[in-house]
Amino acid sequence: MKGRLYSVGMDILPVLKTGKLIVIYTSDAARTESMVLIAELGLRGGVTILDGGNRYRPYQVATFLRRKTVDISSAANRLFSRRAFTCYEMNTLLCSTLSRNQPCVILDLLNTFYDDHVSIHEADRLLKSCLGQIQRLVLAGPVVLTLAPPLAEERAFLLEQVCAQADEVLIKEAPAHPITKRDRSQPVGISAHLAPQ
Repeated sequence: MKGRLYSVGMDILPVLKTGKLIVIYTSDAARTESMVLIAELGLRGGVTILDGGNRYRPYQVATFLRRKTVDISSAANRLFSRRAFTCYEMNTLLCSTLSRNQPCVILDLLNTFYDDHVSIHEADRLLKSCLGQIQRLVLAGPVVLTLAPPLAEERAFLLEQVCAQADEVLIKEAPAHPITKRDRSQPVGISAHLAPQ
């Protein structure tokens, strides 16, 4: 699957349809863009938010809602959020999330899978289970995943697995250089087959 570059103000609402899995890949897991998206979706109906990287900012969403409506509480009451602190919890969250005819936004899905305290084999096993649950959710409503690059090259295959399942991969910015074992300050880049068209 190939990624497509997008601009900061890109409106992805038109491509959000039941049966679609959209991945947004950025160095910061689309922190601001995802809050705008959640606010826009909240104005239209219910939204399930699953947070894997402590990315959900309710205050920021409320600020975006205030720009569009005076009835903030109605829109905010349609936002249902849950947080996972480990990849085991993310798997449990996805398994326990009901399939609803509404969008699901999964923030920084792989953050907890990049934890080096979890073996690569175990992270792979759990991610496969999560991807199965995400496919179940896609059958009921559109799913948007935000992803950030792994900090270690040996975890890059997780990113590739998720992107291979997506109907569309949107790339805001690709990190410039993969890291070496000595330099963990730079995130690992997305592989060549996911590079922008």
